[in-house]
Amino acid sequence: MLLLLVVASGSVSAQMVVDHTCTDLDQIPQSAIDQAVADLHVAYQHTSHGSQLVTGMDALEAFPPYGTTYSWSDNGASGLDFDDYAMSGVPDCVVDDLSQGDYIDGNGVTPWVTCTRSFFADGANPHVNVVMWSWCSINGHDAQRYVDNMEILISEFPNVTFVFMTGHAEGQGETTAPGSVHSNNQLIRQHCAANNRILFDFADIESYDPDGAYYWDLDMWDNLDYNPGRVDNWAVEWIAANPGAELEQLTTGNGVAGYSGCSGCAHSDSPSEANLNCVLKGRATWWLMASLAGWAGAENEIFTDGFESGSTSAWDGIGD
Repeated sequence: MLLLLVVASGSVSAQMVVDHTCTDLDQIPQSAIDQAVADLHVAYQHTSHGSQLVTGMDALEAFPPYGTTYSWSDNGASGLDFDDYAMSGVPDCVVDDLSQGDYIDGNGVTPWVTCTRSFFADGANPHVNVVMWSWCSINGHDAQRYVDNMEILISEFPNVTFVFMTGHAEGQGETTAPGSVHSNNQLIRQHCAANNRILFDFADIESYDPDGAYYWDLDMWDNLDYNPGRVDNWAVEWIAANPGAELEQLTTGNGVAGYSGCSGCAHSDSPSEANLNCVLKGRATWWLMASLAGWAGAENEIFTDGFESGSTSAWDGIGD
């Protein structure tokens, strides 16, 4: 277990992991949400899978019982300043996500590094103090190149907080074949543990239902289907077993006047109950925001489940 300490300037004294244990908004005090809104200016770039965070945030903002607590806007005019698709249209930006940018360009770095440099060039966007790039598919990509190039950005922009991410499920389970989803995710986790980095563990969040049951090792897919042939779906099962629960209402809208539920969760809206995936990621995003703004009122456990499984053998001594 690790108590993280983070400030918005980008200084991190210990590793931060936002994973499936970080979706309970009741643990976050209003003061921490208010501090995030006051202090953070986030630039987020992604394609379809990365939009799951934003779809979840939209659901939280629209949920009547929450009032205006989780409001956000692209320009900070109201609520959290969270610039969605921040890099789109920036000069020298030729890719829209990490997967598209998994190569070395003419500048000797990945094109998303070149894009981020351009975003901040000549003093542009001085207010932005958090940058997040998301994967589409991480399968077959070079995770070592990814973490190496993230370190380039961290060294060049010391006053900006850069958030690492893992990649979504693709039905491979826990195969450790080089370049596989699980192997790449573990490399990223190990790097963040060894270097005290900030990790939004996209894969881990979708690996567990809200009761803590684990599905990644059951050939889970990005819409939460699992088991060979995709014959089961953990969101369908959890929603059916928990009528009236807040997460069920956030997902379906059942029993909530003026709210029709979360919909349009990219790659996770069929069956409709799978929109729970976006709800959980939206909640984890607000946990991340509160923590980036200095909230230290909860302890984040670093992979007590041994990354995506119940074994800690994958740690290879990291953190000892």
